[in-house]
Order: sequence, then structure tokens, then C-alpha cells
Amino acid sequence: MDWVEESKRFDEAAEYYDHYRPSYPDELVECIESNAGLGPSSKILEIGAGSGKASELFLNKGYELLCIEPGAQLAEVGRRKHRDKKLEYLVTRFEHWDEPENHFDLIFSATAYHWVPQPIGYKKCASTLKVDGNLALFWNMYFGEGDPLYQELVSLCNQYGLVYFQNGKDMEIRIQTIAKEMTDSGYFHNPEIIRYPWKQSYNTESFLGFIKTGNGFLGKSSKEKSEIEAEIIAVLDKMDGSVDIEFVSTLFISQKIPYVMRNEHNKFSLFLCDLHGTSQQGTQFLQG
Repeated sequence: MDWVEESKRFDEAAEYYDHYRPSYPDELVECIESNAGLGPSSKILEIGAGSGKASELFLNKGYELLCIEPGAQLAEVGRRKHRDKKLEYLVTRFEHWDEPENHFDLIFSATAYHWVPQPIGYKKCASTLKVDGNLALFWNMYFGEGDPLYQELVSLCNQYGLVYFQNGKDMEIRIQTIAKEMTDSGYFHNPEIIRYPWKQSYNTESFLGFIKTGNGFLGKSSKEKSEIEAEIIAVLDKMDGSVDIEFVSTLFISQKIPYVMRNEHNKFSLFLCDLHGTSQQGTQFLQG
């Protein structure tokens, strides 16, 4: 699978994406504010901002954002929607961006960081964060356990790769895998993990709109799309045209390990800097 090409499909459905994609709990943003010690002058970068769904939660609190978004149409929707707020979009992929060093207090990414290639992603995040900067990654995860009709709907979505629902065990495996990836990068401390379960009600129209925002649906042929829609509608009709989707918004927040660099032996050199920017080199070998 070409992950770069797959990620571009979201831009084809920019208006759908903005209208039907779910947002995130306010409590999640409040947790980030508290853990990262944000203030009015904090410099914040968002990776994969899309149309500004998560951006909005920070902008409404008065923060200024720099948003990296590879989709030109999604970026245009975000600019238009937030034209009176303090935000700037750069239309590029994060891995291609020439980042400033030691600049941001916080980097966050909302249901998007899995599109960033590694290990360059964590390396660039560490490079552009200040010494005490924080990385906050969060995802809306879709809970797939419920009554038989809910399970039937979930099975269809998973079968066609529309949106992926998971049972509790598989979701926990995914959560621990993300946390381990952050730690194993060598650039960030063990993340704090916070889960926010919540529900959103959908009727037939809004649920169809929701699945049409996914790259799995967008990659289907017209014939396949029509057939899938018919199957989804048939199940929703049995649910009286209404379903409550269960989300688990999961936050991973971690502070940067100061000045960590890999050497040619896949070990790390730790540089300790004083407040005036002069450096004194020491070497500490960490497990990779």
C-alpha cells in the first residue's frame, strides 16, 4: 500500500470531512493545556490539521496555531472556517517541512500522526520542540462491541475497510503499541495515556456522510460505493435509522528528552545545555 497516496484521498472529500468527521472532548484539550503548561504566548504546531476540527478547540481558547496539512482543499476549508482566528496553514507534508529548531512549546496531532513516516517523524518533532516541549498525539478510536445490530453495522464497516472498529482487547493492544513507539523513538519520555469514552448519535444521512470521509470508501469504484451504501442503509433501517457510535478519544502526551541524538552505533549521545545556549557534552547510552 502506498501510504502517501492513501493519505491524499482525504483531500478529495474536504467538505464532507469537515462536516461529518467527529470532533474531540473539551476535557482532552484541557488536559493538554495543564500537562504542557500552556500560556497565551505558547507556540503551537499541529501536524495533519485537516480542515481544522481539532484546531478549533485550541483556537477557541485564544491560542495561535501553525498547521501543517498536505491537502490543499482541506487547508482552504480550514482557512475559510477560521479566517478570524490566529492560525496559519502550510500546505506540505511534515516530513518534507524544514522545521525551525527549539521553537515550539507544543506539537499536537489529531487522528493523523499514523500518516507520518518513522523514525523521521519523532526526530523532527524533537528537533523543533523547545527543551521542555511536549508532544500530544490523540486519536478517536471506534469501539466495536454492542448489540447484534450494532455488531452487524460494525462488521460491514470493517469488512469494506470504511472505518475500523475494535473490541476492547484489540484497542488496548493498539494503545500500548503507540505508547511503545513513542518511547522507543528515544526522543520522548514514556507518555501519559488518558482515555475519554463518549458517544455520538447518527441518523442514516450523517452515518453515510461519516463513512464517506474515510480513505477506504474514497478508494472504491462508483459501483462498489453504491453497493456498500445500500448494505449500510439496510442495516440502519433495521435500527430505525439511528445509531449511537461509541468513541474512545485516546491521548498520549510526553515531554521531549532534551538534546538526544543517535550515533552511528544506534546509541544515543545526551547533550546538556545551560540556559545561555552553550553546551557541555556528556554521553549516555540508552536502550533503543
